[in-house]
Amino acid sequence: MLPLKIMAWNIEHFSGHEAQDARAPAKRANRLKEVIAFIEHEKPDIFGISEVTSGFVYESMVKAFPRHTFHITTGNQSQEILIGVRDGLGSFFTQKDEFKRNNIYLRPGALLTVHEGNVHVPILFVHLKSLPDPEGFGLRDAMLERIYALSLALNKAAVKLQGVPGAKANFIVLGDYNTMGLDYFRKDHDIPMEREIAVMTERMKTRKMRKPVTSHPHTFFNGSKSTLPPSELDHVFVAQHLTLDDSKGYEVEIGGWAKLATGAERDDWIERFSDHAPLIFTVTAV
Repeated sequence: MLPLKIMAWNIEHFSGHEAQDARAPAKRANRLKEVIAFIEHEKPDIFGISEVTSGFVYESMVKAFPRHTFHITTGNQSQEILIGVRDGLGSFFTQKDEFKRNNIYLRPGALLTVHEGNVHVPILFVHLKSLPDPEGFGLRDAMLERIYALSLALNKAAVKLQGVPGAKANFIVLGDYNTMGLDYFRKDHDIPMEREIAVMTERMKTRKMRKPVTSHPHTFFNGSKSTLPPSELDHVFVAQHLTLDDSKGYEVEIGGWAKLATGAERDDWIERFSDHAPLIFTVTAV
């Protein structure tokens, strides 16, 4: 099973019909083909795509990657998470509706567990509630509570499975966390996004989860003409005992626009693909 290359990517409003969508940037006319080519180049064993808005994307991925098995979340939400798993990996998929917080329009979590013998690696792809208003911040925090609770449950299951007191699950949580902070009342009552991320990271540590070293500090950028600053909205957290490939001086590659040198190149990539960069890493030991 190892090494295990994993990728998560929020492909903004990904319908696959951009050529017919007058609202889509002109450069996205061939986005579906270019996304498929990008994934083919990276060759991940497992990949998760957020903001899929049509079944056409699912059908196209099945055709493009015949050696992968695919899963997709379902429900009243307008955006789904699509997961591809290469053949040869034992796996099962569970939609985690508790992340919807009793709101049928919120997005569920997508839990994929790959396994070989008694070794299980549960991988949770998330797309948490956006916006920095009190409602968005509160729902996002409640969704994070579900991650913490799931981590505890998986650790208990690992103890039972392995028969070893104190055993920990090989848990991985990744995706778009939308860590935008809180705009509450005047600036002195706000919670900056950096503070939200710091608190989340500390709380993950209490669940024996760590934030791997990344190649770039930001995962979201709306382009040089945007008033929105580059931000860290997408994250990877892994169980502390997991080993990730760090041969390049980092553990998680922030790809796409983040790897480009000039503003013009970055703007072009964002127009063609998404304002979110893909997260790519390889697990080498559990």
